[in-house]
Amino acid sequence: MSTDTQEKWILYSTSDEDSNSELLALRIAHGDTIVSVTGSGCRTLSLLSQNPRTIISVDYSPGQNYLLQLKLAAIRALSYDRLLEFFGVDPCQNRWEIFESLRKQIPPEAADYFGRHRQAIEQGILFAGRHEQFYVKSVAPAMHLLFGRALKRIYRCTSIEEQRAIYKTRIDGKIWRWLIRKGFSERSLRKVFNDQNYRCEIDVPSASDYMLERLEHTFSHHLAKENHWISFMLNGKYPSRSCLPHFLLKESYDAIRRSTTELKVVTGALDSYLEGLPSGSVDKFALSDITSCIGRDEFKVLLSEVARTGKPGARVCYRNFLAKYPVSANTAMQRDDLLCAALDWSDLAFAYSFEVASIVGNRTPVREAVGAAQGVFS
Repeated sequence: MSTDTQEKWILYSTSDEDSNSELLALRIAHGDTIVSVTGSGCRTLSLLSQNPRTIISVDYSPGQNYLLQLKLAAIRALSYDRLLEFFGVDPCQNRWEIFESLRKQIPPEAADYFGRHRQAIEQGILFAGRHEQFYVKSVAPAMHLLFGRALKRIYRCTSIEEQRAIYKTRIDGKIWRWLIRKGFSERSLRKVFNDQNYRCEIDVPSASDYMLERLEHTFSHHLAKENHWISFMLNGKYPSRSCLPHFLLKESYDAIRRSTTELKVVTGALDSYLEGLPSGSVDKFALSDITSCIGRDEFKVLLSEVARTGKPGARVCYRNFLAKYPVSANTAMQRDDLLCAALDWSDLAFAYSFEVASIVGNRTPVREAVGAAQGVFS
């Protein structure tokens, strides 16, 4: 895994994952030590809302870690309404002044980093990442130009049946399918994720067909107006407070402010960091879509380090996008097939499939977590 830390503006700034799925998979306890991949910081903040003992948040990108530190400082310092204004969810005329008030509450290097990107702060940091800007500037305008009337009807739907019918009759046609096929070609993906650490490995027969199938699934089973990720994709923003990512919900905001968790932020390669940990020292691993930025052979090495550093019965959760790396590649991992299938079905960030496992050594499987997901197949 590369550790090139040359300054580059952040790739991710908001959540493109459904943290509810991860929390269900990991079942965090107060005494847990958790290793998390930072990314946009949103997942780590959702983990923080569960008040474990320690979270170690790791990313090779200094900017992504700075973003986590800025978000946490803002949550702790600002009222809920003011926080949504500062992040860019709600209108605000003085985001830079708010940032200046937070400078002393984040590390100097983080303050200097964002100080060099004033425009991103003033426009709302939540939607300023290179990945998010693709949706803000390209995807959302195109969606509203071509499907504006249908989308308005989608967001007025009160039932899945009504939404499914609108999707099939008003959206899912030749133009829609051409856009998805073009947007999810390997060439387009490399452009969207213009980052040397993003590896576009594809283990599905067709990336565009896979995305079309997953989009049909989400429009057929999840109301768009309650889904933060599809709402952001289609609108380039969160249309209402009913479709915010988990860490930004009012109850999560309150829980994060109450949390006594020790948060350690580490800049570097995850595999290298794990190599320095003692065996049997970690309770939970929240590894995001790590398979999108690491090769198959490197992943096997990483999974071996996870197995070594995890306590007996430790839980592991990660997502696969187009690269499908099975957790069963490591014999120390006991995969929970039922829970993985349940999360594949219910997860709001529809593009991912799940790998959830426990580290061998605890005879009690992780299946007891499935009870909380009952009904997702109905």
